[in-house]
Amino acid sequence: MDRRAFLKTSGVATTASLVTFNARPTAAVGKPDAATVPQQSLDTVRTWHFQDLWRFDHFDNLKLQQGQPEWQADATYCEPHIGSLSGWPTVYLDEESRRWRMLYSADWKPYSLMVAESEDGIHWQPLPQPDIKPAGGKRAPHHLFTLPDGSGGGVYLDPVASDGFPFKVFVHQHGQEVVERAIADRTHRWHEIAKQEGAKRYLADEFTLVSRDGLHWEARHDMQWSQADWHPEPPIFGFFNRHAGRHQMTVRPGWGDRRQCIQSTSDFLNWSGPEMLLQPDALDEKLIELYGMPVFPYGDGYIGLPWIFHCESTEPTRGFNRFVGPLDCQLAFSSDGNRFTRGIRKPFISRNEPGHHGGGAIQPSCLVKTDDQIRIYSAATKLYHGKGRQAKRLGVTDNASILLHTLRKDGLMYLESAGDWARFISKPLVLLEDSLTMNASAPHGEVQFQLTDMESQPVEGFTFDDCLPMVLSESVNADLRWKSGQLKDVVGRIVRLEVRLRHARLFAIRGNLHFIDAQDKWMIEDGKPIAT
Repeated sequence: MDRRAFLKTSGVATTASLVTFNARPTAAVGKPDAATVPQQSLDTVRTWHFQDLWRFDHFDNLKLQQGQPEWQADATYCEPHIGSLSGWPTVYLDEESRRWRMLYSADWKPYSLMVAESEDGIHWQPLPQPDIKPAGGKRAPHHLFTLPDGSGGGVYLDPVASDGFPFKVFVHQHGQEVVERAIADRTHRWHEIAKQEGAKRYLADEFTLVSRDGLHWEARHDMQWSQADWHPEPPIFGFFNRHAGRHQMTVRPGWGDRRQCIQSTSDFLNWSGPEMLLQPDALDEKLIELYGMPVFPYGDGYIGLPWIFHCESTEPTRGFNRFVGPLDCQLAFSSDGNRFTRGIRKPFISRNEPGHHGGGAIQPSCLVKTDDQIRIYSAATKLYHGKGRQAKRLGVTDNASILLHTLRKDGLMYLESAGDWARFISKPLVLLEDSLTMNASAPHGEVQFQLTDMESQPVEGFTFDDCLPMVLSESVNADLRWKSGQLKDVVGRIVRLEVRLRHARLFAIRGNLHFIDAQDKWMIEDGKPIAT
């Protein structure tokens, strides 16, 4: 394994594909003895999101802030079949109809897939499917599939679908169907116990539901994802790791064990087995549990939305585990899809006021990116987790719902001046193409920028005085431009990006850029190609 491949798999290097440069140096600009880097032959736009402080060498009067998704109350989706511990929507644009669809489960058990449709992805209506006949009968016109005595997670939209099934759900099943399968199959893991002792609570199968169109579903018992001694319950979520080229699952380490593990597969038949991913730690101020964590591609890496179960109580625990409390979510980040770090330990999507939808629990399960917006869809309840039966006793008929929150593009984390002018200087980098853009907001402020050499001295033609700043405006994709300096003249040069701002927010920097290390520097100075 070469150096960059190792760094990438350890979550340190940039997440671009490994690339070899052509040995063609560019003309030097700025300092006469400045080195040049051979040029890259592959176009790659990378996004510098400010999820941590690693890529800064100077950070003055700045605050790293967490975005605050806005609840779109008019987009709240309620229908009488959604239970108090279910929902977990998956939203996608249907290619054939060119309309948005939403798949969700009406109940935790039995797992009951439903479908709704929307023109804008915001306001929804049930989508009747009269020709589909689920097992056990149809609960509603938009009911697609029922897994008796089963539960499952959100629908995984498989972007590879080499098996022909772009829609998948990882499910868990108890009950008589499991017993009957075990008795009939001498190779079944529960065969002897089921044959001699009959039904037991711990007799369970974990397999995959699949669909070619998102509407017609079948159970694939050969696509088992659990182990002989490992049978955790949902919620379970899938995502594709484009760096490893594998499908991955976030799942609990055991039944009722509310932490997060991860495992992977290339074919949905053979799984790696679970590895511990996240659990409560010393930075958590109170007792919490990590109830679930959907994962999504974000920029050059991945984000997780760990559900935080606030289950601390003055009352003694009167069961296997604590069961009552509110739920919200935080942020977690990964550069390689295998190792995640939790960000700021405060709610990313906060619960709504008591009595409103989401006042008791919010469980985000789907993230959709548009040209200028992030949309997050969540299952929500008015009452706390564990109070579903109480809701019925109290006559709360609309306890559960599906919510939409929206956020500016790249808005998960951002930089903001703490007072007047704030400034940062990046670590050394090379531009591989002549384009740099920023996502910034300064409706009552200003953002300025310059390029410096490695010693932080301004490059001629690329100073603050030369820049065309963002003033009293905003854009999700504003070009970084100077009066006379052209970025093509510094492509391949080792530079730093310096930005100063006041009364403004900076969300992201985009460009074909590569942050170098000392070995890169030495090789560049020696005229040797590097990998990014």
